[in-house]
Amino acid sequence: MIKKKKISVSPLMIVLGVVLLIYVISLILPFCWALMSSVKDRLDFTLNPFGLPEEWLFSNYGDVFSKFAVPINNDTERIGFFQLIGNSLIYALGCAFLSALTPCIMAYAVAKFDYKFSKILYGVVIFTMILPIVGSTPSSINVLRAIGLYDTFWGVFLLKTHFLGTYFLVFHATFKNTPKDYSEAAYIDGGGNFTVLFRIVIPMIRNIFFTVMLLQFVTFWNDFNTPLIYMPNNPTLALGIYVMDNLNDNSFTIPMRLASCMIGLLPVLVLFLIFHERLLGKISMGGLKE
Repeated sequence: MIKKKKISVSPLMIVLGVVLLIYVISLILPFCWALMSSVKDRLDFTLNPFGLPEEWLFSNYGDVFSKFAVPINNDTERIGFFQLIGNSLIYALGCAFLSALTPCIMAYAVAKFDYKFSKILYGVVIFTMILPIVGSTPSSINVLRAIGLYDTFWGVFLLKTHFLGTYFLVFHATFKNTPKDYSEAAYIDGGGNFTVLFRIVIPMIRNIFFTVMLLQFVTFWNDFNTPLIYMPNNPTLALGIYVMDNLNDNSFTIPMRLASCMIGLLPVLVLFLIFHERLLGKISMGGLKE
């Protein structure tokens, strides 16, 4: 007869479990409150802000598309909800791809090529991670204005295309642990560095690349500070919600503002559902998994 092993639960595991449960609840409760409040009318929200709605008013979501208008160019023009979503997609997808691709290329160059300055470059990257970047904003604006890219998507893409930061270390550690057999075989067959990188190496780590890109997409989709500073006349949805929330517009009620937030969550949820199987997946080697 096989004896079942008793699973011992230490006090530390119980404490960590309770902390994790509290953390999850703290994330779910505000979402549930915002979702229920987004289908209330103004009076119901005022009298009963934390209870269930008396009437599920889904017309708030329709009003978001018709009444949501963000002022630009010193309030001489207005941008609607659909254009804000389009700006957000361009901004988030472009920045996410470039801010994943650039550290990937630089990490590959440092990790795979044993040249004289590779360790120095790696040390420079580590050092720059501790430098404050707040003071660089005025100079960045002046540079973008000088080259004619201020208040454009290309200017923001240029700012976000860098190899410094955590994801450089992620890719560097990944490349250090990937086998060299496939890339060396490609070099023998006459493949160049970029051919090996884009046709052999990146497909091998595509799950990690997609994970970094998705995390970056969520970051940029929720970012309103960068568009506010560097492209004020091309606002994103996050910036639009921030602007509308600070306008004294009584027609744009709090339930409508919460409805706009709920709509803003949809692209992130859709991308997560599409790519959730790729998140932090294992390195693929042809048809095998290692």
